[in-house]
Amino acid sequence: MAQLDREQDLKLILSQFLPSFQLQSFQTIETGHINRTYHVMGDESGVDKHYLLQNLNTNVFTRPEVVTHNIVQCSAFLQNRCPDYPYEILMPVAINESDQYLIRDGKNAWRMFDFIENSKSLDQITTSHEAAMIGEAFGVFLAHINRDDPKNYQITIPDFHNFTKRYKGFKDFLANRQEKYDDKVNYLISAIHQYAVQYLQLEQMTFPSRIIHHDTKANNVLLDKESGNPKCIIDLDTLMPGDIFSDFGDLMRTVFNPYEEDKFPEDGKLIDDDVITSLIRGFLNPLKQLLTNNEKTYLIGGGKKITLLQVLRFLEDHLKGDIYYQTEYAGQNLDRALSQMFLYEEMERKKIILPE
Repeated sequence: MAQLDREQDLKLILSQFLPSFQLQSFQTIETGHINRTYHVMGDESGVDKHYLLQNLNTNVFTRPEVVTHNIVQCSAFLQNRCPDYPYEILMPVAINESDQYLIRDGKNAWRMFDFIENSKSLDQITTSHEAAMIGEAFGVFLAHINRDDPKNYQITIPDFHNFTKRYKGFKDFLANRQEKYDDKVNYLISAIHQYAVQYLQLEQMTFPSRIIHHDTKANNVLLDKESGNPKCIIDLDTLMPGDIFSDFGDLMRTVFNPYEEDKFPEDGKLIDDDVITSLIRGFLNPLKQLLTNNEKTYLIGGGKKITLLQVLRFLEDHLKGDIYYQTEYAGQNLDRALSQMFLYEEMERKKIILPE
């Protein structure tokens, strides 16, 4: 019954985007912690068509119109001003050929994209070639989109990677709870406090404002199924002004980790050194002319900040009852926080440096 109800809901939304589209089947796409995503297949004026339909999580993206504005701005800029951009561009589908791209249905917010055919993604990087390719894909994307002015983009989630404010909010949250925690939570709280100092100091410095993806996981680069080459950069919901450490830091956090996000063990090791070096070189090569010497100097340290920030976010969400990240079982956000802390501490021990 639930499947039938969902199908009717999808048909209703799809009819508003594309009145001539007849839904034949759909699949739920399980990847991603935030939004509900569907691969919809059907007939449009006698032609088989595939689309990606998403229900945005408005508890996270409280201003979905701003998210949509940034994606449209980015896509239009790449299409119209960057003829040398080498990848497909993820442009939202307009509502019934209008200049609107978002359907609001009470608390729900829906948007559509063309489905990127014949594509695949990598959940984990295992070779130097893959690392260089993924790093370069994000570097190329950032190099091109930063020809645009950051002032043309709005903030989708205020202070998203602002460690200072997130850390202060975390401390205030703990102070107001006055609860006893188990050993795992106490360990994480103590470690966050221990490592936070250097990032509070880093954020006292000034770095250039950049247009930043803010979610540079390897699987946000779609690859061509046949050639294996990068095909499209996806998941632009957090595209907004920020600093370069956010995007390099998420690459570090996801690529350096040879385990699942919630499975890095206490005695775990980072991925091989040659993979790390290839990722860094791939990312930096397209950005040589963009980044300042100061950004390069603090790239590793600023990047590690994102992993510690993710520890904090997973732990806080666990303590708040899993209101932000989708979970598959009770305690998964705590497992994620522990895993990311073990990953962070291994980064600290490794003493990663930029390659010559």
